[in-house]
Amino acid sequence: MKKLLIAGGAAMALGLAGVVAVAAGWYFLIRENAELASDPPEIPAALLNVTTSPTTAASTTGLTATTAPTTGATLAYQIKSDLSEAAYFVDEELASVGIPSTAKGATNEVSGTLYLTGDGTALAADQTSSFSVKLRNLTSDKSMRDQRVQQALETSRYPTATFTITSVSGYNPAVAEGQEQTLELSGNLELHGVTKPATWEVKAYRQGNVISALATVTVKFSDFNITPPRFQGLLSISDQATLQVQLIAQAG
Repeated sequence: MKKLLIAGGAAMALGLAGVVAVAAGWYFLIRENAELASDPPEIPAALLNVTTSPTTAASTTGLTATTAPTTGATLAYQIKSDLSEAAYFVDEELASVGIPSTAKGATNEVSGTLYLTGDGTALAADQTSSFSVKLRNLTSDKSMRDQRVQQALETSRYPTATFTITSVSGYNPAVAEGQEQTLELSGNLELHGVTKPATWEVKAYRQGNVISALATVTVKFSDFNITPPRFQGLLSISDQATLQVQLIAQAG
């Protein structure tokens, strides 16, 4: 009898260890746990007209970059899609296990123009600055999630999301070129056929004739008449998403 009890206890211990191992394997190896970006993207050196003038004040890289014109003309900064990214981040939870994770879906199909005054310090009042994201190619690590996101966003009907900028606050002209600033970008977000005011937190810097920016905002699905996508009972989904756009824009 004692041997049976010992054997039974060992079997239970092995079984429990197996469950723990499976759960740990799912948690660390299978689940998606995406993290938000914390800094604007690095500007590729190829975009900068860089010289090594020893008589001019050095930039943060130790080189002197050609600065944007300071005439009265409006500066048009075109977003470079190949160097930019738009992404969503949504908290998920596996209903049967209750372990949280964060899903990310992203696309490089970002376009738009930022119009600044000739000195590059403010939005141009006579032009409309905006950026748009094509949603049909939002991709995560799971095709099933991607299908459900496409259905939730009804991308066959509403293929594009657009943010139109109305104001920028927090800019400090005393900060040197190449140094990051934290700004607020206010305007109107059009998503799923609904337009709502939104304010993005932006980290940005300008170097030469190139702007790098990381913009972040959190939105509720219900504000845009979106039903959160679900995985047939396997996951519970947050009722809100964090949107992040990483932009590289260049003045021609």
